[in-house]
Amino acid sequence: MTTVYQILVALHIVGVVAIGWGFLSQISKEKKEINPGILHGASLQFLTGVIMVGLREADKIAGEEPLNMGIVGAKLAVVIAILVCASMGKRAKGDAKNFWLAAGILWAVNIALAMML
Repeated sequence: MTTVYQILVALHIVGVVAIGWGFLSQISKEKKEINPGILHGASLQFLTGVIMVGLREADKIAGEEPLNMGIVGAKLAVVIAILVCASMGKRAKGDAKNFWLAAGILWAVNIALAMML
């Protein structure tokens, strides 16, 4: 089960990199848009995060600290907010700068929360 968990952690990191790449690739562009990497990265983070928490809670490994469910809940709320911003930004007609910026700020918040976990 440890190998499965480590694979999920790697995929979770791929998700955060995809969100960051999608956000940072738009910085130099005049018209901001939601890059598919933001939406797909957030979806991957949501899926792998939920599975990792489930595995971690189901398989109590001796010596591991218990998860701080307050931070886990905050990370879940942030990734859902990123998904909402990405979805609304994809549907927005014209410039999606506000949605792009919100997704980027939430991406940074998600990383900060992960550092506290």
